[in-house]
Amino acid sequence: MTQYNLEELKILNQFLFALFIVADFALFLHFNNTIFPWFALIGAAIGLSIIVACWTGKKYTSFIVALLVSTALFSIVYNWQAIVH
Repeated sequence: MTQYNLEELKILNQFLFALFIVADFALFLHFNNTIFPWFALIGAAIGLSIIVACWTGKKYTSFIVALLVSTALFSIVYNWQAIVH
């Protein structure tokens, strides 16, 4: 495997790991609360992204971006009924 292929796999793994973390936490919040606490989901994602950014710098920016984008997406998905009505 070339170095380019390894870098591509690392970026893909970072994206999928961030998506997996947010999806699981959003599903947990959805099942354990009657009204979806989107502030808790957004706060956890922002806090985790700040921690990762402080520890690693710019090394895991794709993880941080994927974490924040998927958090916004899942906040909209689980609050769709409240947004529409």
